[in-house]
Amino acid sequence: MTSRPDTARKSIAPYAVLCVLPLCALLSACDLLPPLRNEPTAVAVETPTDDVIRKYLETINGLASADPARQADVYYEVEREYTRAPTTSSTLHYAAALVTPGHPASKPLEGKRLLEALMATPERMMPAERVLVAVLLHETNERLKLEAEIRRLLATLDDRGRSQANSDKRAQAQAEEIARLRRALAEAQQKLDAVKEIERTLIERSPTPPGSRDANSSETQGPSSSR
Repeated sequence: MTSRPDTARKSIAPYAVLCVLPLCALLSACDLLPPLRNEPTAVAVETPTDDVIRKYLETINGLASADPARQADVYYEVEREYTRAPTTSSTLHYAAALVTPGHPASKPLEGKRLLEALMATPERMMPAERVLVAVLLHETNERLKLEAEIRRLLATLDDRGRSQANSDKRAQAQAEEIARLRRALAEAQQKLDAVKEIERTLIERSPTPPGSRDANSSETQGPSSSR
């Protein structure tokens, strides 16, 4: 029997790529940022950028969870913050929530619209946020393309199924019409045979054949005329 942790890991697996790709992109983007100091640093210190990006990734990870209660809590908090104050940060959180698949409140089209609006004003975002928005927007576009292709294929299958069903109905109707005509032909043949049998019976029962009756009448009228 499959344990609950194994089921949860299997449920989260399809969304792992969505969480990993932005992180990889952000790590690459950090290399492009100018160094603060040329002096070697002995201890790694977290920057505010790391903390902000971690919050976005935690939001995505929470919504990709297999726990419906956790999904609902995360989405409620994100939506509330966005509704109360639609800042750049809250908008990005909300857009990330909308484009994350696997939870009931996922709305990729609306999330895409918000991401595009954020990309229209890149100066309001930190470099790492711009990278995250670009990655999310790319993933969302690819997802929407795949969903559109799936809908197209399903529609094609439905059309072919209906066409085949119509063909089967036409073939069935033709077969039934042929069977009806054959029955009608058989009934007509039976009636014709019955009529022929009646005529044959009447002829056999007649005491004098029609030809003999005409001959006798001619002979009887002949002598009377001569007198």
